[in-house]
Amino acid sequence: MKLKGWLDSNRGVFSDSDLRFIIKNFFSDSPLSVLEDNTFLDEKRHNSLEKIKNLYLRKIPLAYILGKEEFYGLEFKVNFGVLIPRKETELVVEAALKIIEDNICQRILDLGCGCGNIAISIGKSSSRRLKICALDISSQALAAAQRNVKFYGSSIKLIQSDLFEEVKQRQFDLIVTNPPYVESKDIRGSLKYEPRIALDAGDGLDLIKKILLQAPPYLRGEGYLIMEIGYNQRRAVNNLIKGSGRYKIINWIKDYDNNWRGVILKLWISS
Repeated sequence: MKLKGWLDSNRGVFSDSDLRFIIKNFFSDSPLSVLEDNTFLDEKRHNSLEKIKNLYLRKIPLAYILGKEEFYGLEFKVNFGVLIPRKETELVVEAALKIIEDNICQRILDLGCGCGNIAISIGKSSSRRLKICALDISSQALAAAQRNVKFYGSSIKLIQSDLFEEVKQRQFDLIVTNPPYVESKDIRGSLKYEPRIALDAGDGLDLIKKILLQAPPYLRGEGYLIMEIGYNQRRAVNNLIKGSGRYKIINWIKDYDNNWRGVILKLWISS
């Protein structure tokens, strides 16, 4: 069977981006060149693709099936104990890099690092010499992060910690976080395969409230906090920020669908 024939018969099963990712992981050439050559599928590859399809039809995310996901131009190892990196989080990385470049930030904290995609992407993309610390409560997430840190030769320090519990004597110029922000009732479909601890935030704001409350002592001077939020949470998060009285809003971050998906804050120091 030719690869093109298999792809044509399965376009209703996979998204175009997932099909491209599958081809990339099975063939060393680009998806376009593989299709132009009308590559033949041997029995082994055909059986592997059919196995992937059957798992995919069970709503298991492709990243877990392949054990990897692309993020910010890099590839990250993932397991069932870690949240799958999303495209919208790349915008959080871009915001962090701009803050770092414009404000000569050096000490960076990735709070709830998952597979380490935010911390590693920042470290590899910044022109500055950074000291990056990455925390997560999950040992499974940290195992994935350790594999990725080692693969990319990063000097990121990984610590198992419930929020700031294990860094009480430290301060940072910038804290970046993609906390759980999904309401319990909305965890369904493919989300059921992802670690609940990385998604479930009760009413959607539980962890956001805690971070806004606890972060100030861990920020140096007028340090920065960048936080990803749910697409429908801007108003609620804005109220929490104003209610805390501790931050100045620098900017809100919009995602690719024009939804508000993050906020950049600066610690407000009373005179």
